[in-house]
Amino acid sequence: MPALDGVRVLDFTQVIFGPAATQVLADHGAEVIKVERPGGGDLARAFGPWIQEQSLPFASLNRSKRSVVLDLKKPEGLAVIHRLLENTDVLAHNFRSGAVMEKLGLDYEALKERYPRLIYAVGTGYGSQGPYVERNKGGHESMAQALSGMADRFIGANGTPQRLPYTVADFNGGMLLAQGILLALVARGRTGEGQYLETSLLDGMMSMQAWTTSKILNLGDDGEDDGSGGATHPRGNPLDGAVFRTVDGFLMVTALFRPFDR
Repeated sequence: MPALDGVRVLDFTQVIFGPAATQVLADHGAEVIKVERPGGGDLARAFGPWIQEQSLPFASLNRSKRSVVLDLKKPEGLAVIHRLLENTDVLAHNFRSGAVMEKLGLDYEALKERYPRLIYAVGTGYGSQGPYVERNKGGHESMAQALSGMADRFIGANGTPQRLPYTVADFNGGMLLAQGILLALVARGRTGEGQYLETSLLDGMMSMQAWTTSKILNLGDDGEDDGSGGATHPRGNPLDGAVFRTVDGFLMVTALFRPFDR
């Protein structure tokens, strides 16, 4: 039996960040019901490439999920949501803070008394508290990479910070959100109570830079650039991920610890 068999998730998430989290739950047996808007659904449905008129990016993060199209601006649509919530364990969304769910009366404060066992999971751009709350009007991969300092670790040939060519903030933020949901399920098993939890794209980026962050907080940032574009290991070993050009391509050498350097 899958680990999450019997767990129902009401999934309002879109694009990458949230769907990556709920995909983990679906992969382990949770019943994930994806709530989509009329006239297009998840924004990722419009992303190519395509196969048999299906968006591959959308399909990659929404497999094994069920989908329902509801107009939540109409009372009938909201009534369906409340019927589903009666037997729902987790509600997840990654809408802007103070926007969609609050206007619909589906924010945590509006639901927690009626559904005390509900785990309410939210993905934001930069957190619902702290100095960057106002930035939550829009949270995007490249912005999270820049704000976290990650882009500054990869300097291009022209000397400017570079965006990593992968969606690391979205996917890593999604994994953190999935972890939070799993921990909340464990806690509910002990207390019988649901809870609110959140993570952010910025959290996703910062969690990947623990060594660098510890150095800056404790020793300061000397501002020196070793010329590696952030590609060397924090231990400073020149053979950890060193790349050499060969006659038929490239060779990467990794010899972080002895005796691998011999």
